[in-house]
Amino acid sequence: MEDSFMDTIHIPLQQFRDIQHICAEHKNDPGELISILHAVQEIIGYLPQEVQEIIANELSIPVSKVYGVVTFYSFFTMTPPWQISHICLSGYSLLCKRCR
Repeated sequence: MEDSFMDTIHIPLQQFRDIQHICAEHKNDPGELISILHAVQEIIGYLPQEVQEIIANELSIPVSKVYGVVTFYSFFTMTPPWQISHICLSGYSLLCKRCR
């Protein structure tokens, strides 16, 4: 991997290695993109842009292809789970306040 690419990576090293390992388990096959995305989302919780860039680099495909798959399928998310929970809790709190 190029040093310039490594300079842009800001996720924990262990997560980076986990992503590399998952891609390698799937033989860095672009045809396994959906399976790879599922596995990565399972360990990280979501698929931010930086993670998509790492996957694209490992599979030697454009980031736009990874992004297209992530945004097309509803079971993938680019939003951290803790932000989703916060939104739901806020919505529930507002609903409770309106009931009073």
